[in-house]
Amino acid sequence: MKNKLPSLLILSAAFLWGLTGIFVRTLNAWGLDNMQLLFFRSAITCLTLFVYLLITDKSKLKIDIKDIWCFLGTGILSFTLFGFCYFYTIANASMSLAAMLLYTSPFFVMIMAAIFFREKITAAKILALLTAAIGCVMICGTDKNTNVSPFIIFTGLSSGFCYALYSIFGRVALKKYSSVTVTVYTFFFAAIASMFVVDFPAIKEVVTVNPKAILLAVVFAYISAFFPYILYTQGLKNTEPGNAAVMATFEAVVASVAGILVFGETLTIIAAIGIVLVLFSVFLLNRK
Repeated sequence: MKNKLPSLLILSAAFLWGLTGIFVRTLNAWGLDNMQLLFFRSAITCLTLFVYLLITDKSKLKIDIKDIWCFLGTGILSFTLFGFCYFYTIANASMSLAAMLLYTSPFFVMIMAAIFFREKITAAKILALLTAAIGCVMICGTDKNTNVSPFIIFTGLSSGFCYALYSIFGRVALKKYSSVTVTVYTFFFAAIASMFVVDFPAIKEVVTVNPKAILLAVVFAYISAFFPYILYTQGLKNTEPGNAAVMATFEAVVASVAGILVFGETLTIIAAIGIVLVLFSVFLLNRK
């Protein structure tokens, strides 16, 4: 069971990430845009962890200035830039296309892990990666009515690349720091970066009209960022980045099921096969 714990942590993180769409759709309908949600995720997670560490273990807030590049990588290049690219793709294309381009991230992780960490690219990993990729495409489907420009493809692929960077920068930081330290400084720099693009007066207007929006935004931050990033970062500590990235595609399965249960979306036969393929890829990486 101990050997399976890192995988369970990563799958748990993917499960929580898969619920993100429920909150995003609701909060968008209440008047909060995606950039404001990105700021809420970062600021609330950072503040919670900072207070927690002040009370329990201040030593985990200490980092060497020479290591700050790792947290700039996870916070700005990975989390914030990923959010910008992904939300832009969603706003200007279909959700399915944005998701398919995002799930190119395991390919980037596997290549970078082989280069920087000398992680072996085995036949099992390649099979699991291809199986997960095909499964994600089948789950997300395609939208023939979407007019796809080269720039949309660029932003979509950029979201996948930035998403992949967290596994790389995070793995480096975890060699020296705890998972909670990595997480708090990731969201510290993400919060600072996102402050420059947030319309704060608009947030005040939304909250004045609907006070429940701020409460749901707090819950959204914990479900989509606080808990999953701690779980994923802790699981990454004892998991090869390539394997972790493939297992994180379980998020697509959860998002699909959540859409069916909450929004009454239809489960097609192709999507059902895609779910089975993603689950099979997870099995390939965790078999003895």
